[in-house]
Amino acid sequence: MTVRGRVSDYLRSIPPGRRFVFIIAFWALIFGTIIALDVLFLQSYIATNWAPVEDINYYRYRTQGVLDGQWLYRDIPCESPPLIVYLMIPAQLAGGGYLAYQVWFSFFSLLSALVLYWGLRAKNDYKAFLVALLFLIVPIGTIETTIGVQDESIGVFLFLAAVVLAVTNRSRLSAMAVGVGAWTKLLNALFYPVLFIKTCSWRERGVQLLIIGAVSLAVALPYLIVCPTEFLAFPMYYFFGTGDNPAGGTSIWDFLSMGGINLPSYVFLAGIIIAYVIALLVIWKKDLTLLQGTLLVMVVFIAFYSRIAVAYYMLPVALLLIWGVENKGIVWRCMLLYFPLVLSVPFSASNIYQQPLIDVPYGWVIGLMLTLAALVLFLDAARLAFKQMNFVDRASSWEGG
Repeated sequence: MTVRGRVSDYLRSIPPGRRFVFIIAFWALIFGTIIALDVLFLQSYIATNWAPVEDINYYRYRTQGVLDGQWLYRDIPCESPPLIVYLMIPAQLAGGGYLAYQVWFSFFSLLSALVLYWGLRAKNDYKAFLVALLFLIVPIGTIETTIGVQDESIGVFLFLAAVVLAVTNRSRLSAMAVGVGAWTKLLNALFYPVLFIKTCSWRERGVQLLIIGAVSLAVALPYLIVCPTEFLAFPMYYFFGTGDNPAGGTSIWDFLSMGGINLPSYVFLAGIIIAYVIALLVIWKKDLTLLQGTLLVMVVFIAFYSRIAVAYYMLPVALLLIWGVENKGIVWRCMLLYFPLVLSVPFSASNIYQQPLIDVPYGWVIGLMLTLAALVLFLDAARLAFKQMNFVDRASSWEGG
């Protein structure tokens, strides 16, 4: 028997009642090992030979400011929705060090794995179990959350919670998760139009919108009273960026702008709006399932958004794993796409130094080729997913829903 067969037999032999415990233990092993290696060896090497992790200083500054009684946007410059800052307060209270933030962000990866298993197990317990385990080892999630110290794991959890709650016919709780998620990471709002289309009752749609409106009012009202101008300005960062360059992150548009091919911000904004509306029309006309529709809008986002960061791929990759448990080609593409993405980062000028860490002639071309390689792997994984029905949708069709 092959190693793969033995692993499969062992995982199948774990009783469903113990699979939650196994997921927690597996998470502790994988994430604990990576964090230990980073703290003991990698962190100092990366900081000395390349550059320290930039974002953690922003996390500390904003969360400590809130703890000191300051207001986001008025007293603390902030381009993010407010809830992400409040959700990082426990890490700051734990000392605000690298380890505190690594463990805290890793905890949300565990929550994502648990919610995937909890929500999908009614369709197929074993395959839902595999989705959760794969989620915990896919590099775009594990490495970015631990070594990269990226807060994206919080947004991913809220995004997956909204999707899973919708799949399990808890649409009102899903709408609440959308509301909280959108005020944590703005791109989480991309999911709601899919839920709106797939909800059959106008009354239910109205209830969902009221829930999202109530959550939004509760979050936004204090800022609208205290600092309305500064607060209403923060969404502009996501659409227009800062300064003269609306592109950023490690997107293909960022590297093209480094090469002198600059497009105005309104072109990017118009492009993604048109592509997103077309995607929604396809979902409606083709009657795509909720999971297919969600994957489609995420494909559009990754392909057209001008300020893509490496960690943004975590959202669609998590969805692709639902198909991946039945198609190893999808899994391999999801595993591999992280490496050209992260290798492209040193060639980008989107950092605190405003110049590439590897500054060589035509470095932008290298960065562009690496980013395109990752995008091709991602799009090909999505292509494979759209060619087959995943186990969740298959089970739902058998149930007549």
